[in-house]
Amino acid sequence: MIKNKLTKGGGKIIRYAVLASTAVISATVLIGLAGSVFPPGDSLAIIRPLAVLLFIPLAFALWVLGYRRIAIISLIITTIATASFASGFFRAETSCGSECLTLYQKNLLSKAWPRYSLADDIVMSSAQVVTLQEVSDHNRRFMARLFDHYPFFMSCEFRPQQEVAILTSLPTVSGSEFCLPEEGLAAVQVILPSGRLVWIASLHLEWPYPFRQFQQSKQIADRISKLEGPVIVSGDFNMVPWGQSIQKILRAAGNEILGKTRNSFKFGNWLLPLPIDNVLVPKGTKGSVETRPFMGSDHLGLLARMKLR
Repeated sequence: MIKNKLTKGGGKIIRYAVLASTAVISATVLIGLAGSVFPPGDSLAIIRPLAVLLFIPLAFALWVLGYRRIAIISLIITTIATASFASGFFRAETSCGSECLTLYQKNLLSKAWPRYSLADDIVMSSAQVVTLQEVSDHNRRFMARLFDHYPFFMSCEFRPQQEVAILTSLPTVSGSEFCLPEEGLAAVQVILPSGRLVWIASLHLEWPYPFRQFQQSKQIADRISKLEGPVIVSGDFNMVPWGQSIQKILRAAGNEILGKTRNSFKFGNWLLPLPIDNVLVPKGTKGSVETRPFMGSDHLGLLARMKLR
């Protein structure tokens, strides 16, 4: 009875709208899952959680309209898409005890104001390692306390007035620091209090397709894969964790993402989360991540506490 009513008059418009919407969202999800070989796929991966939310009422509507095979196929696609990102929102966080390595990650925003409170927040966090993006002459001037506080500082050119940087109070391995020229990567090997060596990498990826994130992330992954020893990769990825640009770097480093998936960009929200700032750590690392306020930037800070296995 319901189907008959929906297939007459205005009901045809509803039917065609449901079928067309299903086709568009299905294509969006499936292309997004192909981001490893098709650069536009990662751009579509960003809206995958929203696509999943839209799929649920569409599948119900398809079932009511009698398109039950299509409804079942839609639910299968929804399940596959959900499995690619959902676990991150429920990822366990643990205490790392008394031997934590503390890292503060922040995209500064090159021309943001004010800067003093942010410099204070980073210093007061007692972070042993700080990874920064969009370091500019403006930031260096108004965050002088921060840059004077850490005995080691290195930066690498990326975009004009948007350098990638690492600061640390830990001893570093002499001559280990390097930049990937104009590719948004800075790295150095540090010596933990236990005597263990670990690489720290700070990165800043471009926006995804039609920008050059696909090629850039491949070059960064290739360079990281050549490092000997554990690597911590922290930065502004301009990509969600389930996107292939992050996944290829995770595979190259043998890493996993520390902490729960959390929105970190000011334009993200519960409906369309943008957790584009992340800390990648060796598998088996214990720890947690808390967000820090925007403080003049368009990115939240991340304060990560970890203990490598």
